[in-house]
Amino acid sequence: MSESTIKLLNNPYGQASFDSFRHKNRAFADKSLIIKYFDDDSISDYPVLLRPRRFGKSTFVQMLKCYYDISYGDRYEELFSGTKIHEENLPTHNSYHVIDFDFSRVNTDNYETLVDSFFSVLVLGIDDFKRRYPEFKFDYSKFNQKDSVTLFNYFTNAYLNHFNTKNLYVLIDEYDNFANEILSKDLDLFLSITGKNGLLKSFYAAIKASTIGTGCIAKTFITGVSSVSLDSLTSGFNIALNVTSFDCFNEYAGFTEDELEILIPKLVDVEKLGVTPKEIIERMKPVYDGYCFSRRADKTVYNSSMCLYYLTKVRQEQTFLNPEDYLDPACDQDGYKLEQLFSLADKETVDTIIDRYLQGEPFNLLKLSENINLNQVRKYSREQLLSMLYYLGYLTVNRNSTLDSGISLVIPNQFMSKLFANCTIKLKFKESAVFSSQKLDISEMMSVEDDLSSFASSCTEFLSLIMSNQVLVHMKEMALNLVLYAKLEELSKDDFEVRLQKSLRVAGKGEKFADLVVTVNKGTSNECIYLIELKYLTKTEASDKSGENTLKNAIQEASEQVIKYKSALDFKGKNIKAYAMVFAGPDCVYCQQQ
Repeated sequence: MSESTIKLLNNPYGQASFDSFRHKNRAFADKSLIIKYFDDDSISDYPVLLRPRRFGKSTFVQMLKCYYDISYGDRYEELFSGTKIHEENLPTHNSYHVIDFDFSRVNTDNYETLVDSFFSVLVLGIDDFKRRYPEFKFDYSKFNQKDSVTLFNYFTNAYLNHFNTKNLYVLIDEYDNFANEILSKDLDLFLSITGKNGLLKSFYAAIKASTIGTGCIAKTFITGVSSVSLDSLTSGFNIALNVTSFDCFNEYAGFTEDELEILIPKLVDVEKLGVTPKEIIERMKPVYDGYCFSRRADKTVYNSSMCLYYLTKVRQEQTFLNPEDYLDPACDQDGYKLEQLFSLADKETVDTIIDRYLQGEPFNLLKLSENINLNQVRKYSREQLLSMLYYLGYLTVNRNSTLDSGISLVIPNQFMSKLFANCTIKLKFKESAVFSSQKLDISEMMSVEDDLSSFASSCTEFLSLIMSNQVLVHMKEMALNLVLYAKLEELSKDDFEVRLQKSLRVAGKGEKFADLVVTVNKGTSNECIYLIELKYLTKTEASDKSGENTLKNAIQEASEQVIKYKSALDFKGKNIKAYAMVFAGPDCVYCQQQ
């Protein structure tokens, strides 16, 4: 079918202006029912709701603006007919004067630029308010352009003089964006703006002053990514409530599977692709899904920006693509940001967390840190570092936890797992002289041979070295995968490529992940792909009498898995050599082609 026949809608990737979605025929996930909770008397009038980057927070903020602002009243039916909140027929729609500020616009090059830029962001919000309410007069031309607090105070005073009511709704998007940017490159500047009498504390104190007594602010809504700036917000605006982990808001950003099932047929011609929306979701799930923000939530959500980017590519290429190979370019900085987070904790804390990751175990803590104040402590504690990893999306709530108290966190998906892998390689392995002194023998692979005994022997020699020197304190299957990948990846060049946990589409089995996929002589007539499935046992498990079945089972499981992966559609028409490799401690005790 053609696009005109099935009337595909436009993809909203990179777009946040909710008021233009219907005018420009854009598809969107209906998050409107979340608004109902903001009208509930049990929810604070001043909530702070955090989510990782690229989850659709800005679109949600713009939806709130369209729903609550009086000036959008004549467009209510146009914008909200057919949505879930429209069916509720709440009396609060279009009943406030809304002003919104987008702090992602703040420039962080240096202190002077930041101060000027912060002022200009407030001006942008005020000018937008004046355009929607042309009868409201407010001249700020003679104000000191480095004094944002005075500007805001005079604006709220002018509002009171004109409207004579406490009916202002303040929306702040990306409240911590510029603070996080500064933190990644200039700790002293970060401490300056978030410390006592700093720009942030003073600004939020001004907001609080306008909510009490004869002030004009009735409600606020603040969204952002992390809690690293919350102390600056809450000490100046201590009536704000962090509602990030409330179960009613679990799905406020990101896509659920139900939402994707509605969205996908609107964005891609599934009949032409020859697949169902469920099959596309199944393929996206291990890469983009897994995020949960409340222990009581019954659903996980997908990273919405990644989903929309992938569906854009599927529609453009008109074929069923591997999601792992089409990641949103906006995620390019995620690996660097993870390393930067680890740099803000002491080495012992980082090593503890990395060792836990290599063991494949969840991360347990008593509670999340809601206010992380680097003005009081210069290094993240374990609790603070894990909390930041959660807020930024590197970790998420473990819905399968059996903890009676506290909270359990896990890595949400394959994309984030690989970021941890690359960071671990850099921090744990590449800086170790013991790790880098050894090489793996890939001569048999490069010659496209069937016997990999020399490769297996070099793996044993390498693993013996790093285990005896405690480069790896704990060896588990995940650590085995990672450490061998790291050594092979050092050899990457035009004709040699290695992939870790490569996503494969196996007919009738869905999405699977091969441990190591090594391509040799890439791009030549002699190209060959070595598909390797790894299993790890301790020496005790492999050698004692009761462990005989354990070793046999490991060999059988690795063999069956690699044979299954060999049939993947990704390998159709290619020269594939599939191997099962089983290690007992550092020793490769089985390496056979299947």
